[in-house]
Amino acid sequence: MIDIFYENEHEDIAFTHLKAIDQNLTHKTFSHCQFKNCDFSQSDFSSSFFEDCLFKECNLSLARFYGGKLRNVHFENSKLLGIHFNKIDTFIIAISFKDCFIQNCNFSDLTLKASMFQQCKILESDFINTDLSGSNFTYSTLTGTKFDNTNLSKANFSFAKDYAINPLKNKTTKTILTLPDAISLLKYFDFIVK
Repeated sequence: MIDIFYENEHEDIAFTHLKAIDQNLTHKTFSHCQFKNCDFSQSDFSSSFFEDCLFKECNLSLARFYGGKLRNVHFENSKLLGIHFNKIDTFIIAISFKDCFIQNCNFSDLTLKASMFQQCKILESDFINTDLSGSNFTYSTLTGTKFDNTNLSKANFSFAKDYAINPLKNKTTKTILTLPDAISLLKYFDFIVK
């Protein structure tokens, strides 16, 4: 069995029930790998390369990906707290999230066109100067999450809730919203609603 801690190249491997808390996993390559029910909290993946990988039911709280590459990486039913995605290598970034708990994460200054954030709890996170055009936030909860100078053109917020999107400070051309939560946009205008 290949050891994730000592080997640097990993391809077509399924890692399950791996406990790697506060570990140095820098400068490693993972291609077509799956991580299921693993705990990588506080671990350092800086300068590591992930391509066509899946994290399912994993804990990535306070993990670091500084200078790392994430290409076609999917997160499902995972916990992501305090991750600075804005520090990853931005060349050909492709990430998606489904049924994840995302809190205090920073996605600012990234190009994440057509990304998926479906059925997630995204709390107190930042999407400042981010290109999210065509992205999918359906059925997600976005309490305390900041959108500022963000491109949300054609983004889908159907059945999403608790978002605060100021249409005067973000690009919202053909952004998809559903009632009743779409009414929250009225607070940015000087309307009196009776």
